[in-house]
Amino acid sequence: MTKRPFCVLLLAVAATALAAAQNRSDPRKPIPLRPIAPLDLPATLDMYAAGRFDAAVQTIARAGDEVGRNLRRHWAVTGAAWIDGGGAGDRPRRQLAAAALALESEALRAERGDWRVSGNPACAAACVLDWAQQQLAERGAPDTAERAWYLAAAALAGGVRDTRYLHRPIDPARGAGVLPGLMDRAVLRFPDDPALRLERAIAAAARFTVLIDTGTARPALVENALLARFAPESYRPRGSGAGEVASMLEALADDSTVGAEASLRLGFLQWVLGNDQVSRTALTAAVSRAADPDVRFLAQFLVGWTALAAEDGAAATRALDDALSTRQGSQSAAVLRAALALQDGDALTADAAAAHALERRTDLDPWRLFLYGHHSRLPALIASLRAEVAK
Repeated sequence: MTKRPFCVLLLAVAATALAAAQNRSDPRKPIPLRPIAPLDLPATLDMYAAGRFDAAVQTIARAGDEVGRNLRRHWAVTGAAWIDGGGAGDRPRRQLAAAALALESEALRAERGDWRVSGNPACAAACVLDWAQQQLAERGAPDTAERAWYLAAAALAGGVRDTRYLHRPIDPARGAGVLPGLMDRAVLRFPDDPALRLERAIAAAARFTVLIDTGTARPALVENALLARFAPESYRPRGSGAGEVASMLEALADDSTVGAEASLRLGFLQWVLGNDQVSRTALTAAVSRAADPDVRFLAQFLVGWTALAAEDGAAATRALDDALSTRQGSQSAAVLRAALALQDGDALTADAAAAHALERRTDLDPWRLFLYGHHSRLPALIASLRAEVAK
C-alpha cells in the first residue's frame, strides 16, 4: 500500500469529522445549513481581511448567541466559498484571515459559555478550530502567521481548560480516525519551536494537576486515583504518562526563552506527584532564571507553599517575602504570609500583609490563572495574530 503524507491524512480525517458533525443522525443524508441572518459572513470576512478587526468581531457579537452557534457550520461551506472567491494568488491570505476570524469567533463563544454545545458536541469549538488549522496547513510551509495562530488557540483553549483538545497523542489502539491534539499538530509543523513545545507540555501536564483541597498544605491529585477506581477502561484518559510529561518539561528547562517557566511547571508537577526534592530543585532553578516577574513570583510562591507543606515555616516565610517583593500585595502570597505571621504571634506583620492584599484586590494574581495555561496573554496573542493578517 502506498503511504500518503501525514498532512493528507490529517485533512482527510478533518473532513470526515466535519461531515459527521454536520449530520450525526445519518451521515449519508446532508442537512441543509440554516441561514445565519442577520450575519453576512462573506462581508464580515472582507471587513476582517481589510484590517477592520474590531468591527468584524463586533458584527459577530451583535448578531447574537444563536447566530454565533449556527455560524460554526458555515465556516466549511460559506467560509470556504469566500476563500475560493479571491483567486489562487489571494488564497493563502484569505485562508489566514478566515482562520483568524474563526478563532476570534470562538473566543466570543467561550466568553458566553458556548465552548461546548450539549446538543452537538462534535461541532462545537473544536470543529471550528480544526477547520481553521486545516486552512493554515494548506497554505504551505509553516510561517510566523501560523505560529501566531497556534499560540492564540492554545491560550484560548487553556482558558476553558480544554487541555485534552490541545494534547491528544495518536493512540494506535483507537484507530486512525482520531486527530492528534492541536498542540501535537503544532509541534509536528514546528518541531523545534520551544514556545509551542511548552504549550504541548502544559496541556499534557494538566491531566495530572486537577486538584482538590485536602484541608492541609498539600493538595491532592484527583484524576488518576478516581478514574482508576471508578471509570470503565474505555473512559479512562489516554495520553502521556507523568514521566513522559516531566521529560517534555525537562527538555525545555535550559531554553533561553521558556526555560524558567518550564522549570516552574515541572516543579509544580513533581510536587503534586509527591517528588518533593525534585520539585524544590526545579522551582529554585525557576526563581534564579526567571526574567518575567510573574514567572519569578509564581516560583517563589510555590517554593513557599511547598516549604509550608514540609512544615518548614522559616523557609516558607523567606520565600513568601521574596514573592511579595517581586509582586507587592499579590493575594495568594499575602494571605499565606499573613497566616504564617499570625501563627508566629506577629499580628503587625499579618495586618500589613493583609492590608496590602486588600489594596490590590483587583490585581490579576498569576496564581489564580496558573492552571489556565497562558489565557491571560490571549488579548496580546490575538493582537499579534491580527498583525500577521495585516501584513
